[in-house]
Amino acid sequence: MLKLLVTLISWFLGALFWIGDGVSKWRSLPLIVRGVSLGLIVVAIGFVGYGAFQVFSYSQNDPTFCRSCHTMEKAWQRWSTSEHRNINCHSCHEQSPIESMNLVVVYAVNNPTRVTKHAGISDEACLNCHGAHRSRWFQVEDTAGHKVHLEEQGISCVKCHSTRIHRFAPSAELCKVCHSEQKIKVTEMAQNHCLDCHQFLREDSPLRPTRETCLECHLNQTQPKVKVTWPADAPMQFECSQCHKPHVSETPVVTCLSCHQSTPNKGLHAKTTHSKTTCQTCHQPHEWKVRSRDACLTCHANKANHNELMLCTNCHDFQKEGAGKAL
Repeated sequence: MLKLLVTLISWFLGALFWIGDGVSKWRSLPLIVRGVSLGLIVVAIGFVGYGAFQVFSYSQNDPTFCRSCHTMEKAWQRWSTSEHRNINCHSCHEQSPIESMNLVVVYAVNNPTRVTKHAGISDEACLNCHGAHRSRWFQVEDTAGHKVHLEEQGISCVKCHSTRIHRFAPSAELCKVCHSEQKIKVTEMAQNHCLDCHQFLREDSPLRPTRETCLECHLNQTQPKVKVTWPADAPMQFECSQCHKPHVSETPVVTCLSCHQSTPNKGLHAKTTHSKTTCQTCHQPHEWKVRSRDACLTCHANKANHNELMLCTNCHDFQKEGAGKAL
């Protein structure tokens, strides 16, 4: 070790003497020669400096530099068709100059056949655009899903947004990595993406579906089985989840009588025929109020011409005990 230190010192002193001797000889030259040589040295330094800057800028700011490695072609193709195609690689992928040089050496010496792990992405890199109140990019700070997963649970951005290289939208399968116990029991909803109901990007709202979330989808359905008819004056204005729990049961998990406990004893509800009939036979789900004679005529077809301009309930009372005449 001591011998190596002595050798290095001797080399350093020798270089100083060589430079000193060169300067002494340079000073002995005619003035014009010294001026020209000094100018050439300045030009050479400027040329080398400019070239070094261009090389540095190319390696740091031009994505085609990354593509120059043969293993990066697939990553390049995916990046060029992604939402981030106008973002420079190093805006997201960060590594020190030493790590960068080591990567170059590894590729030059080992000639790998696939992309090796390098230049990780920190949460700060994501938030530089998506959490800095910059109008160009979607901001995640106040969105329901990111409040729960990023702020409260401290889950890293790349755990959800980087499972496939340069494909950032999470798939429904990704949710199941953590929420494997949650399965859709409703057949018609089995193909829905989790985010169809759990709207991750809503602001200042719970991540669980709200009544508006459910109606926004079901009111626009065209299939009779899943389309919801919901009059503006429908009596039930509470959250759909009080009756419907798609992760628990395909059918509503509560019965009408869980709320309307006294109804079976009121009026014509108590008559044998009606008491043995399911509520939905007469009460259309989500409308509930009987607004026409059609419900009654389903069973009492022989009464079609009986006071045909009146609702049956005008005379046949279903609310007062013993009121009306049985149909």
